[in-house]
Amino acid sequence: MYWEIGRVIFEEEQQGEDRAEYGSFLIQTISEELQPQFGSGFSRRQLYWYVQFYKRFPNVNALRTQFS
Repeated sequence: MYWEIGRVIFEEEQQGEDRAEYGSFLIQTISEELQPQFGSGFSRRQLYWYVQFYKRFPNVNALRTQFS
């Protein structure tokens, strides 16, 4: 789940760039939308780590072999 969240933020929202054109407000905005609905696991810091997790392991199949 965390890998998929990181992928969506990185690929779909940031279009594969290290930062979205509209700056650091992207992750803050996403966090503000998700936290009331899903809780503290979607803080700005957590979302940042999800993106970093995806960037470190961009191939989900390789990720599965790493953790099996």
